[in-house]
Amino acid sequence: MSWLKKVGVFLLFFVVEASVFAILPLSERFPIGSLLYLHAAITGILLILTLVLQMSERGRRYWRVSCAFFVAGAAVFLSIQFGDILLRLFGLTATNPQGIAVAKLSESIWRVVVVLALMTVAGFDLPSLYLHKGRIGLALAVGAAGFVILAAVAFAPVAGQPGMATRLLSLSPWILVFVFANGFNEELLFRGLFLKRFQPFLGAGLSNLLAALVFTLVHVQVTYVSDLVQFLAILLPLALVWGFLMQKTDSIWGSALFHAGADCIIIFGVYASV
Repeated sequence: MSWLKKVGVFLLFFVVEASVFAILPLSERFPIGSLLYLHAAITGILLILTLVLQMSERGRRYWRVSCAFFVAGAAVFLSIQFGDILLRLFGLTATNPQGIAVAKLSESIWRVVVVLALMTVAGFDLPSLYLHKGRIGLALAVGAAGFVILAAVAFAPVAGQPGMATRLLSLSPWILVFVFANGFNEELLFRGLFLKRFQPFLGAGLSNLLAALVFTLVHVQVTYVSDLVQFLAILLPLALVWGFLMQKTDSIWGSALFHAGADCIIIFGVYASV
């Protein structure tokens, strides 16, 4: 594929993936009901497009990418609609450490189950989602190092506050539930689902860049940081590292562990204030 065509495909994939992930986070500015209808419509169009491409001689090579877009849209939609099921089951609200962790776990379960179920029905195996051992030793070594370093960086600023170190340690089970659930579900949804689908068209490097850009774009709407530009400037290279690690180890586990460490930077601050 020529570079000009690669640029066109990159931009096309970027627009479609961004539309799948970036609509519902706009609920801070627009009515969630309208956004849900729009997201559902886009997801439905992607399902129809996937079926048409699969049956088309000329479009068949694109159906796997279209399928991944559809699956991501369905996973996001269903997790928004039913992601509070564990909160309701246990009578919790996402206003305390336990509720925040259970809410994230519930959302993550929905996303992971939907991705695995739909991709299996579509004929994809677990290795195509990086859900196998791969180079597991290297993956876990790098992931564990990233987790420890980032968790330590997150812990240092709050540990000096009176009683905060003890509080965070007492909440560590809920912290671990949150960061591991979020790290795994986001690595599966943003990278595991797409990297191998993009690669035949864009190659490894551009596929990783595309996934990282969309992942960073989704976080433009966050309200839990004081300096959004600084946050995004740190997030983009981290996303590139996680994608590169996943590609080089052919495994999701190192990236998910590394990602969980980065989430400690946010969740320590959140839990310190509730």
